[in-house]
Amino acid sequence: MLGRYQDLHKSQLSTSTAAFTQGAHDHCGSQLPWFWTLDILKDTDSHSWLTEFYHIHWLCAKAVQDRWEEEEELLTSEFQWAMNYFKYRAKMWKEIYTDNKLAGNHGVACYAARQQAVYDQLAEQGELAWQGMNQNNVTFND
Repeated sequence: MLGRYQDLHKSQLSTSTAAFTQGAHDHCGSQLPWFWTLDILKDTDSHSWLTEFYHIHWLCAKAVQDRWEEEEELLTSEFQWAMNYFKYRAKMWKEIYTDNKLAGNHGVACYAARQQAVYDQLAEQGELAWQGMNQNNVTFND
């Protein structure tokens, strides 16, 4: 009988808040303490409270995974929106440059060319940073 029982450690007596912590990066490594799996009354086969406990533990881990998948999707979309904005602004400044150069407004044309260069550079740097971070090498729409 003593072979079934183990020493209790302080870490086993604390509750896991990983499912509720917004900054939780990893829930895979969390394990239930040994005393939750102890079959004292031989009732683990009867779909009792222990099965429900495992289901709740699994659902909490699944919720954490779902939140991280959603976060990844949102960050990818936000990055794409930023790249599309930079490209849009570069295109807009290019049109302003062309219109003012033809009209002889050299000051406005010079300013527009500088703004276009700034937004082109932001888009280029963003795509290079994305390619360095992303394994899938997602390309952005124009």
